[in-house]
Amino acid sequence: MSPGQQRLVLHVGVMKSGTSFIQSRLFANKKMLLSDRGILVPGLNWLSQVMAARDVLGSGEEQWAKMAGKVNAHDGTSVISMEYLGPVRPAVARRVLDSFPSHQVDVVITARDLNRSIAAMWQETVQNGRTWTFADYLAGIEAWRPGHRSAGDPPEAGRTFWRQQNLVRIARTWGELAPVSVVTVPPPGAPRDLLWERFCSILRTPPDGFAPARLDNESVGAASTLVVRRLNELLTEAGLPFPEGTDLRKGVLAKQVLAARKAAEPAIGLSVAPWVRDHAAHMVTALTDLGITPTGSWDDLAPVDVPGVDPATIDDSTVLDAAMAGLAGFLAQQIREGDES
Repeated sequence: MSPGQQRLVLHVGVMKSGTSFIQSRLFANKKMLLSDRGILVPGLNWLSQVMAARDVLGSGEEQWAKMAGKVNAHDGTSVISMEYLGPVRPAVARRVLDSFPSHQVDVVITARDLNRSIAAMWQETVQNGRTWTFADYLAGIEAWRPGHRSAGDPPEAGRTFWRQQNLVRIARTWGELAPVSVVTVPPPGAPRDLLWERFCSILRTPPDGFAPARLDNESVGAASTLVVRRLNELLTEAGLPFPEGTDLRKGVLAKQVLAARKAAEPAIGLSVAPWVRDHAAHMVTALTDLGITPTGSWDDLAPVDVPGVDPATIDDSTVLDAAMAGLAGFLAQQIREGDES
Protein backbone atom coordinates (compact mmCIF):
# COMPACT_ATOMS: atom_id res chain seq x y z
CA MET A 1 0.00 0.00 0.00
CA SER A 2 1.46 3.33 -1.02
CA PRO A 3 1.95 6.11 1.59
CA GLY A 4 -1.29 7.89 2.38
CA GLN A 5 -3.48 5.22 0.78
CA GLN A 6 -6.52 4.22 2.77
CA ARG A 7 -7.30 0.53 3.11
CA LEU A 8 -10.16 -1.31 4.79
CA VAL A 9 -9.97 -4.96 5.74
CA LEU A 10 -13.62 -6.05 5.92
CA HIS A 11 -13.93 -9.40 7.72
CA VAL A 12 -17.37 -10.91 7.10
CA GLY A 13 -17.34 -14.36 8.65
CA VAL A 14 -18.83 -16.98 8.17
CA MET A 15 -20.41 -17.69 11.56
CA LYS A 16 -18.52 -20.09 13.87
CA SER A 17 -15.32 -19.69 11.86
CA GLY A 18 -13.18 -18.14 14.56
CA THR A 19 -14.87 -14.76 14.26
CA SER A 20 -15.22 -14.22 18.02
CA PHE A 21 -11.56 -15.16 18.53
CA ILE A 22 -10.43 -12.62 15.94
CA GLN A 23 -12.76 -9.90 17.20
CA SER A 24 -11.70 -10.40 20.82
CA ARG A 25 -8.03 -10.19 19.86
CA LEU A 26 -8.59 -7.06 17.78
CA PHE A 27 -10.42 -5.16 20.49
CA ALA A 28 -8.07 -6.32 23.25
CA ASN A 29 -5.24 -4.74 21.25
CA LYS A 30 -7.15 -1.79 19.82
CA LYS A 31 -4.90 0.90 21.35
CA MET A 32 -1.67 -0.89 20.44
CA LEU A 33 -2.78 -1.48 16.86
CA LEU A 34 -3.45 2.22 16.35
CA SER A 35 -0.45 3.65 18.20
CA ASP A 36 2.20 1.13 17.12
CA ARG A 37 0.98 -0.15 13.77
CA GLY A 38 -1.34 2.52 12.42
CA ILE A 39 -4.30 0.14 12.19
CA LEU A 40 -7.68 1.48 13.27
CA VAL A 41 -10.29 -0.80 14.87
CA PRO A 42 -13.32 1.52 14.87
CA GLY A 43 -15.82 1.46 17.69
CA LEU A 44 -15.51 1.41 21.46
CA ASN A 45 -15.94 -2.37 21.55
CA TRP A 46 -17.30 -5.30 19.56
CA LEU A 47 -20.88 -4.25 20.34
CA SER A 48 -20.23 -0.97 18.54
CA GLN A 49 -19.57 -2.86 15.32
CA VAL A 50 -22.63 -5.04 15.94
CA MET A 51 -24.87 -1.99 16.23
CA ALA A 52 -23.34 -0.40 13.16
CA ALA A 53 -23.83 -3.59 11.14
CA ARG A 54 -27.45 -3.86 12.22
CA ASP A 55 -27.86 -0.25 11.16
CA VAL A 56 -26.65 -0.81 7.61
CA LEU A 57 -28.61 -4.08 7.37
CA GLY A 58 -31.80 -2.24 8.20
CA SER A 59 -32.97 1.25 7.43
CA GLY A 60 -30.87 3.06 10.02
CA GLU A 61 -27.93 5.29 9.27
CA GLU A 62 -26.62 6.85 12.46
CA GLN A 63 -24.40 4.10 13.91
CA TRP A 64 -23.04 2.92 10.57
CA ALA A 65 -22.38 6.49 9.41
CA LYS A 66 -20.53 7.20 12.65
CA MET A 67 -18.27 4.18 12.25
CA ALA A 68 -17.72 4.80 8.53
CA GLY A 69 -16.79 8.38 9.36
CA LYS A 70 -14.01 7.21 11.68
CA VAL A 71 -12.68 4.86 9.02
CA ASN A 72 -12.79 7.55 6.34
CA ALA A 73 -10.93 9.98 8.61
CA HIS A 74 -8.11 7.51 9.26
CA ASP A 75 -5.11 7.73 6.96
CA GLY A 76 -4.04 4.11 6.73
CA THR A 77 -5.50 0.66 7.36
CA SER A 78 -8.75 0.03 9.23
CA VAL A 79 -10.41 -3.28 10.07
CA ILE A 80 -14.09 -4.08 10.57
CA SER A 81 -14.94 -7.62 11.67
CA MET A 82 -18.62 -8.51 11.62
CA GLU A 83 -19.99 -11.83 10.41
CA TYR A 84 -23.52 -10.41 10.15
CA LEU A 85 -22.39 -8.78 6.91
CA GLY A 86 -21.40 -12.06 5.25
CA PRO A 87 -24.73 -13.28 3.83
CA VAL A 88 -26.13 -9.88 2.81
CA ARG A 89 -27.86 -9.20 -0.49
CA PRO A 90 -25.79 -7.62 -3.28
CA ALA A 91 -27.54 -4.27 -2.79
CA VAL A 92 -26.52 -4.18 0.86
CA ALA A 93 -22.96 -5.19 0.02
CA ARG A 94 -22.83 -2.32 -2.44
CA ARG A 95 -24.18 0.08 0.21
CA VAL A 96 -21.47 -1.06 2.61
CA LEU A 97 -18.67 -0.54 0.09
CA ASP A 98 -20.07 2.79 -1.08
CA SER A 99 -19.50 4.04 2.48
CA PHE A 100 -15.74 3.97 1.80
CA PRO A 101 -15.29 5.68 -1.58
CA SER A 102 -11.57 6.42 -1.13
CA HIS A 103 -10.58 3.04 0.24
CA GLN A 104 -9.01 -0.06 -1.13
CA VAL A 105 -11.43 -2.59 0.41
CA ASP A 106 -10.26 -6.16 0.89
CA VAL A 107 -13.02 -8.55 1.93
CA VAL A 108 -11.96 -11.44 4.16
CA ILE A 109 -14.06 -14.56 4.74
CA THR A 110 -12.94 -17.00 7.40
CA ALA A 111 -14.16 -20.55 6.70
CA ARG A 112 -14.28 -23.73 8.73
CA ASP A 113 -14.85 -27.33 7.71
CA LEU A 114 -18.55 -27.94 7.17
CA ASN A 115 -18.99 -30.82 9.62
CA ARG A 116 -17.54 -28.90 12.55
CA SER A 117 -19.68 -25.92 11.56
CA ILE A 118 -22.87 -28.00 11.64
CA ALA A 119 -22.28 -29.21 15.20
CA ALA A 120 -21.25 -25.75 16.39
CA MET A 121 -24.12 -23.96 14.69
CA TRP A 122 -26.82 -26.13 16.26
CA GLN A 123 -25.83 -25.27 19.82
CA GLU A 124 -25.41 -21.61 18.83
CA THR A 125 -28.86 -21.42 17.23
CA VAL A 126 -30.35 -23.01 20.35
CA GLN A 127 -28.64 -20.33 22.42
CA ASN A 128 -30.31 -17.86 20.08
CA GLY A 129 -33.75 -19.09 21.04
CA ARG A 130 -34.43 -21.89 18.55
CA THR A 131 -36.10 -25.14 19.58
CA TRP A 132 -35.06 -27.50 16.76
CA THR A 133 -33.85 -30.93 17.85
CA PHE A 134 -30.45 -31.96 16.54
CA ALA A 135 -32.09 -34.57 14.28
CA ASP A 136 -34.43 -31.96 12.78
CA TYR A 137 -31.53 -29.59 12.33
CA LEU A 138 -29.47 -32.17 10.44
CA ALA A 139 -32.42 -33.15 8.26
CA GLY A 140 -33.11 -29.54 7.38
CA ILE A 141 -29.51 -28.82 6.46
CA GLU A 142 -29.33 -31.80 4.13
CA ALA A 143 -32.70 -30.99 2.56
CA TRP A 144 -31.80 -27.33 1.88
CA ARG A 145 -28.20 -27.81 0.74
CA PRO A 146 -27.32 -25.68 -2.29
CA GLY A 147 -28.15 -27.32 -5.58
CA HIS A 148 -30.08 -30.19 -3.95
CA ARG A 149 -33.11 -28.64 -2.28
CA SER A 150 -35.72 -31.27 -1.57
CA ALA A 151 -39.23 -31.02 -2.89
CA GLY A 152 -42.04 -30.11 -0.55
CA ASP A 153 -41.61 -28.10 2.61
CA PRO A 154 -38.21 -28.91 4.18
CA PRO A 155 -37.53 -27.81 7.76
CA GLU A 156 -36.86 -24.12 8.33
CA ALA A 157 -33.65 -25.03 10.16
CA GLY A 158 -31.95 -25.83 6.89
CA ARG A 159 -32.73 -22.53 5.25
CA THR A 160 -31.39 -20.64 8.27
CA PHE A 161 -28.16 -22.64 8.26
CA TRP A 162 -27.42 -22.16 4.58
CA ARG A 163 -28.18 -18.47 4.66
CA GLN A 164 -25.34 -18.14 7.14
CA GLN A 165 -23.02 -20.87 5.84
CA ASN A 166 -23.24 -20.81 2.05
CA LEU A 167 -19.60 -19.90 1.58
CA VAL A 168 -19.68 -19.90 -2.22
CA ARG A 169 -22.66 -17.54 -2.40
CA ILE A 170 -21.04 -15.18 0.14
CA ALA A 171 -17.76 -15.19 -1.78
CA ARG A 172 -19.54 -14.60 -5.08
CA THR A 173 -21.66 -11.72 -3.75
CA TRP A 174 -18.70 -9.83 -2.31
CA GLY A 175 -16.29 -10.92 -5.03
CA GLU A 176 -18.34 -9.13 -7.67
CA LEU A 177 -17.62 -5.87 -5.86
CA ALA A 178 -14.19 -6.19 -4.22
CA PRO A 179 -11.19 -8.52 -3.89
CA VAL A 180 -12.01 -11.50 -1.65
CA SER A 181 -9.68 -13.63 0.46
CA VAL A 182 -10.69 -16.87 2.17
CA VAL A 183 -8.82 -17.63 5.38
CA THR A 184 -9.27 -21.26 6.39
CA VAL A 185 -9.63 -22.27 10.03
CA PRO A 186 -6.87 -24.79 10.86
CA PRO A 187 -7.91 -28.39 11.62
CA PRO A 188 -8.15 -29.80 15.17
CA GLY A 189 -4.75 -30.10 16.81
CA ALA A 190 -3.19 -27.16 14.96
CA PRO A 191 -1.50 -24.38 16.99
CA ARG A 192 -4.15 -22.14 18.50
CA ASP A 193 -2.64 -18.95 17.11
CA LEU A 194 -2.34 -20.20 13.54
CA LEU A 195 -5.67 -18.65 12.57
CA TRP A 196 -4.50 -15.34 14.04
CA GLU A 197 -1.25 -15.56 12.09
CA ARG A 198 -3.20 -16.08 8.89
CA PHE A 199 -5.48 -13.15 9.63
CA CYS A 200 -2.49 -10.92 10.41
CA SER A 201 -1.01 -11.79 7.03
CA ILE A 202 -4.12 -10.19 5.49
CA LEU A 203 -3.75 -7.19 7.80
CA ARG A 204 -0.09 -7.01 6.70
CA THR A 205 1.15 -6.82 10.26
CA PRO A 206 3.36 -9.20 12.29
CA PRO A 207 1.32 -11.64 14.43
CA ASP A 208 3.53 -11.26 17.50
CA GLY A 209 3.25 -8.70 20.29
CA PHE A 210 -0.50 -9.07 20.83
CA ALA A 211 -2.10 -9.41 24.24
CA PRO A 212 -4.40 -12.44 24.65
CA ALA A 213 -8.12 -11.91 24.80
CA ARG A 214 -10.90 -13.58 26.75
CA LEU A 215 -13.48 -15.21 24.52
CA ASP A 216 -17.12 -14.30 25.15
CA ASN A 217 -18.80 -16.55 22.58
CA GLU A 218 -18.28 -19.80 24.45
CA SER A 219 -20.03 -22.99 23.38
CA VAL A 220 -21.85 -25.31 25.78
CA GLY A 221 -21.96 -29.08 26.16
CA ALA A 222 -24.57 -31.42 24.72
CA ALA A 223 -26.63 -31.75 27.92
CA SER A 224 -26.67 -27.99 28.50
CA THR A 225 -27.78 -27.41 24.93
CA LEU A 226 -30.75 -29.69 25.58
CA VAL A 227 -31.52 -27.69 28.73
CA VAL A 228 -31.52 -24.41 26.83
CA ARG A 229 -33.61 -25.89 24.01
CA ARG A 230 -36.30 -26.99 26.47
CA LEU A 231 -36.11 -23.66 28.27
CA ASN A 232 -36.78 -21.91 24.97
CA GLU A 233 -39.91 -24.00 24.51
CA LEU A 234 -41.16 -23.19 28.01
CA LEU A 235 -40.48 -19.48 27.69
CA THR A 236 -42.24 -19.36 24.35
CA GLU A 237 -45.25 -21.10 25.89
CA ALA A 238 -45.17 -18.48 28.65
CA GLY A 239 -45.40 -15.69 26.08
CA LEU A 240 -41.71 -14.80 26.25
CA PRO A 241 -40.21 -15.90 22.94
CA PHE A 242 -36.64 -15.02 22.02
CA PRO A 243 -35.22 -12.33 22.06
CA GLU A 244 -37.06 -11.62 25.31
CA GLY A 245 -34.53 -11.90 28.14
CA THR A 246 -31.54 -12.36 25.84
CA ASP A 247 -29.08 -10.89 28.35
CA LEU A 248 -30.16 -13.38 31.01
CA ARG A 249 -30.91 -16.57 29.07
CA LYS A 250 -28.00 -16.33 26.64
CA GLY A 251 -25.58 -13.81 28.14
CA VAL A 252 -25.68 -15.20 31.69
CA LEU A 253 -27.16 -18.71 31.72
CA ALA A 254 -25.62 -20.07 28.50
CA LYS A 255 -22.43 -18.08 27.93
CA GLN A 256 -21.36 -17.85 31.58
CA VAL A 257 -22.99 -20.46 33.81
CA LEU A 258 -23.46 -23.44 31.47
CA ALA A 259 -20.35 -22.74 29.39
CA ALA A 260 -18.29 -22.98 32.58
CA ARG A 261 -19.29 -26.63 33.02
CA LYS A 262 -18.60 -27.64 29.41
CA ALA A 263 -15.71 -29.91 30.41
CA ALA A 264 -18.04 -31.89 32.70
CA GLU A 265 -20.39 -32.81 29.86
CA PRO A 266 -20.15 -34.87 26.68
CA ALA A 267 -19.66 -32.75 23.58
CA ILE A 268 -22.01 -32.77 20.60
CA GLY A 269 -20.60 -35.36 18.19
CA LEU A 270 -21.18 -35.77 14.48
CA SER A 271 -19.76 -38.25 11.99
CA VAL A 272 -19.18 -37.04 8.45
CA ALA A 273 -22.13 -37.93 6.23
CA PRO A 274 -21.42 -38.72 2.55
CA TRP A 275 -23.35 -35.67 1.36
CA VAL A 276 -21.26 -33.41 3.62
CA ARG A 277 -18.04 -34.74 2.08
CA ASP A 278 -19.43 -34.31 -1.43
CA HIS A 279 -20.67 -30.80 -0.78
CA ALA A 280 -17.33 -29.74 0.71
CA ALA A 281 -15.51 -30.96 -2.40
CA HIS A 282 -17.90 -29.10 -4.71
CA MET A 283 -17.53 -25.99 -2.56
CA VAL A 284 -13.75 -25.97 -2.90
CA THR A 285 -14.06 -26.45 -6.66
CA ALA A 286 -16.48 -23.52 -6.91
CA LEU A 287 -14.24 -21.24 -4.83
CA THR A 288 -11.25 -22.17 -6.98
CA ASP A 289 -13.29 -21.41 -10.10
CA LEU A 290 -13.92 -17.94 -8.63
CA GLY A 291 -10.18 -17.41 -8.68
CA ILE A 292 -9.73 -17.54 -4.91
CA THR A 293 -6.48 -18.84 -3.44
CA PRO A 294 -6.83 -19.63 0.28
CA THR A 295 -4.80 -18.14 3.05
CA GLY A 296 -4.16 -21.51 4.64
CA SER A 297 -5.13 -24.62 2.69
CA TRP A 298 -8.24 -25.98 1.03
CA ASP A 299 -7.41 -29.21 2.87
CA ASP A 300 -8.47 -27.42 6.07
CA LEU A 301 -12.05 -27.51 4.76
CA ALA A 302 -12.09 -31.30 4.33
CA PRO A 303 -14.79 -32.48 6.77
CA VAL A 304 -13.67 -34.43 9.83
CA ASP A 305 -15.63 -36.38 12.41
CA VAL A 306 -16.55 -34.35 15.47
CA PRO A 307 -15.92 -36.42 18.60
CA GLY A 308 -18.80 -36.59 21.03
CA VAL A 309 -22.31 -37.97 21.36
CA ASP A 310 -25.63 -37.69 19.61
CA PRO A 311 -27.67 -35.43 21.93
CA ALA A 312 -30.66 -37.76 21.53
CA THR A 313 -28.74 -40.48 23.40
CA ILE A 314 -28.14 -38.41 26.55
CA ASP A 315 -30.15 -39.77 29.47
CA ASP A 316 -32.60 -37.65 31.43
CA SER A 317 -30.52 -37.70 34.61
CA THR A 318 -27.58 -36.07 32.83
CA VAL A 319 -29.84 -33.37 31.44
CA LEU A 320 -31.35 -32.87 34.92
CA ASP A 321 -27.88 -32.44 36.41
CA ALA A 322 -27.11 -29.76 33.83
CA ALA A 323 -30.42 -28.03 34.50
CA MET A 324 -29.87 -27.97 38.27
CA ALA A 325 -26.29 -26.75 37.84
CA GLY A 326 -27.58 -24.03 35.55
CA LEU A 327 -30.29 -23.00 37.98
CA ALA A 328 -27.89 -22.91 40.92
CA GLY A 329 -25.25 -20.98 39.01
CA PHE A 330 -27.77 -18.52 37.65
CA LEU A 331 -29.27 -17.85 41.09
CA ALA A 332 -25.83 -17.56 42.68
CA GLN A 333 -24.85 -14.86 40.23
CA GLN A 334 -28.08 -12.95 40.72
CA ILE A 335 -27.74 -13.14 44.51
CA ARG A 336 -24.15 -11.89 44.41
CA GLU A 337 -25.08 -9.01 42.15
CA GLY A 338 -27.96 -8.17 44.48
CA ASP A 339 -25.63 -8.11 47.49
CA GLU A 340 -23.25 -5.77 45.67
CA SER A 341 -25.94 -3.27 44.69
